[in-house]
Amino acid sequence: MTNKSTLAFLLIAPLAAFAAEGTPFNWSGSVPAGKAISIHGINGTIHAERGTSGLVEVTARRTADRSDPNEVQIQVVPQGDGSVKICAVYPNSNDCNGSKNGNGRHNSDVQVHFIVKVPAQVHFNGHNVNGDIEIADVLGEAQAHTVNGNVKVTASEKVDAHTVNGNIVATVTGAPRSPMGFHTVNGSIDLTLSGGASAQVSAHTVNGSMNTDFPITVKGEFGNRSLSGSIGSGGPEIKMNTVNGSVRLHRGA
Repeated sequence: MTNKSTLAFLLIAPLAAFAAEGTPFNWSGSVPAGKAISIHGINGTIHAERGTSGLVEVTARRTADRSDPNEVQIQVVPQGDGSVKICAVYPNSNDCNGSKNGNGRHNSDVQVHFIVKVPAQVHFNGHNVNGDIEIADVLGEAQAHTVNGNVKVTASEKVDAHTVNGNIVATVTGAPRSPMGFHTVNGSIDLTLSGGASAQVSAHTVNGSMNTDFPITVKGEFGNRSLSGSIGSGGPEIKMNTVNGSVRLHRGA
């Protein structure tokens, strides 16, 4: 006799098999050292990793349960300074230049999953709305902004990470040389700096705990949920702020 859980699986599994996949998107091109490749998504994920070919390489996979995946266009827009901006453009939304493309309302369920290979000395900017951003071991600066999603980033230089509903896990492998910010509302922040790092640190949470592996020279008053001070000999400012979540500063190798 078929039980309820088996019956539910039999009903759901055939529906999942009909998820549509769009035409694969592939782009590669040269971005000068010190300039950026920027990816702008709406629904889906963004994954960036270190590339070795000397070119920026971008692939995008579009999937949907009920919409036509190809109704979402992938636009590539070179910028005047040599940077490149790539956007997932949905029906009736803004295009990659910010121009209106319809009435601004759409009910597409298309998800776009970007994979980006980033050469050394090229910066990466990821912008998303509904979905995670992961940046793995890039050798330039890294920025990640999403609304509903987690951020995980490892980079050698400056890192900025922002979300509203999600956790932030970040590792900076090099010495901090520029100000950095890590901000969420509903989520925790875990930041790892190299063992010999020097920086000014400002951290705050409303509902959560605060922990640090570094000895910190505190400026002014401090408490369990707020601190301001320096690690090492001081240096660039690092800000970490959340409302509902903990803040943890780890000491790496």
